[in-house]
Amino acid sequence: MRDIPPSHMLTSHLGIDSHRAGLIMAKSFRSVVTTVHRVRDFRWRWAPQDGQDRYAAVFFPRFDVEQLEDEPIGLFLPADAAETIDWERPTDVVGVWMRAESLDDFMNGAQLERMSLQPSPLTTAFRAFARSVAHEPDTGSSISRYAIERLLAEMVFSAVLETQAGELPERGPASLLDRARSTMLLHREDPAFTVTELASELHVSPRHLQRAFARAQTTPGDALRLMRVELAESLLRNPDYAPLSVDEIARHSGFSNGLQLRRALRAEGLPAPSELRPALVAG
Repeated sequence: MRDIPPSHMLTSHLGIDSHRAGLIMAKSFRSVVTTVHRVRDFRWRWAPQDGQDRYAAVFFPRFDVEQLEDEPIGLFLPADAAETIDWERPTDVVGVWMRAESLDDFMNGAQLERMSLQPSPLTTAFRAFARSVAHEPDTGSSISRYAIERLLAEMVFSAVLETQAGELPERGPASLLDRARSTMLLHREDPAFTVTELASELHVSPRHLQRAFARAQTTPGDALRLMRVELAESLLRNPDYAPLSVDEIARHSGFSNGLQLRRALRAEGLPAPSELRPALVAG
């Protein structure tokens, strides 16, 4: 996964350079980028993207006057949208940019459109955290950058799900499977998150959840373990997270300890942690 300069990201997605976008600051947290803008061009045009450098973004403007109760506090734009953003007055804007393939995987193929984020405990907390991180001059240690990346990504996921939830009709077992996988992705880093809690969040019985996954020839436990293994493998192979011990990688990936992680890797036919890391260095 390669990083692209924020200037290129702005040009490809908005069709304007950093100056016209009023870019003040940009910070990269691996798959997530934050930007701070003092808007100069009051009309931004978001264009659909092709290729590997596709980003979705959430923009949070700062309100200079008291915000109305029903006024959106943010705007979500998927990579495939073609939209015009009109900023009505001079404002500061914080952007949270996320690689589109991560969001595509999370949404399991669901079509995403432009969304206005309404005030809620989740979106208000998201905005506050994004603004704090984006304006902080120090990106911190590799461990803190990893934590910030995951928190921002999960907040994007959650905000999209919260906004879309009221618009999606129930579609039977397939819909349940999609919602279960989305919920797993949100909680896979928490070792305390179990299949029982998953069923509770989805308001179904564990038996009903098991039947839905059985139709896909798997179990919710196996699916959750695989998601955690995939996350752990990506961290072990990434040199940015070399300072983390195997036990720390395990806890960040939803496992209780390194031993549990090793067993899960073995169950999926993957090498031990000590073999995954040197393989990257040697290559």
